[in-house]
Amino acid sequence: MNTLKHFIIGTALAAALGAPVAFGQAQTATSAPAQSQPETINIPLSRPGEPMSLSIDILSTRMEVIGEERKDVSLTVTLSGGRRKIVMPSGAKMLSGGSAGLEISERDNRVTVESNAPPSPITIVARVPRRAKLDLSTVNEGEIIVRDIVGDLQLENINGPITATNITGSVIAESVNNPITVGLSGVTAGGATSLSSLNGDITLTLPASAKAELHLDSARGEIVSDFELDVKPSKPHIERTEGRSGVSVVMEDVIVATVNGGGPVIRVKTLNGSIKIAKGGA
Repeated sequence: MNTLKHFIIGTALAAALGAPVAFGQAQTATSAPAQSQPETINIPLSRPGEPMSLSIDILSTRMEVIGEERKDVSLTVTLSGGRRKIVMPSGAKMLSGGSAGLEISERDNRVTVESNAPPSPITIVARVPRRAKLDLSTVNEGEIIVRDIVGDLQLENINGPITATNITGSVIAESVNNPITVGLSGVTAGGATSLSSLNGDITLTLPASAKAELHLDSARGEIVSDFELDVKPSKPHIERTEGRSGVSVVMEDVIVATVNGGGPVIRVKTLNGSIKIAKGGA
């Protein structure tokens, strides 16, 4: 029987006026928000040894996800303490804490990390089994770092960088104002890898023996490749999809080039940045 497991981390106002809160430290009037001491929580999985999924969707967070040979999930969390003011007859006092909170849940090998608290920065280091599906999203003052994962990744960071290395599987990564760096250790058939940034550079590293079809679009930047690419004649690329709900037709004016004879399609698109196709190991 699958059970839902909840874990909650939070900061609260000091129990005594002027004292630091649990998980937090006092700060001076001119300092940045106080950082709590790192707190590590181990999350048991409903089906240890089977592929799992991790979803993190927090407004302001630096997250690092590391694949390891393990059967549970370990989360090390650092919260920002924040500041609060209390006014009493004796005067006003500043207190630490009360501005950050986190909720972690696990059900059927799906681990979800959310925060409904005000947008104070949070740092999360997650150690997960290598076979994992990741869905990671943040907006402000954040960074997404992933390494050593076998599975499908969906990464979105509006105002921060994305770095994913030693990945076997598909990667969908989107950023607006910062670079995207992805290193694939294997290109899987049927994958849907797509890297997109509005103002950032994109670096994609492929194994030297990888077979792929690249759809490259850099409107105002240059494209550099360590591979000798077989560039197809320039013409709009049309992709048609038909299903029960109707027909969808997408037309793109992109550079289509194959690596080592071609293979799964990988899309790389940036408007104001440059594209680098790097060659990794065998």
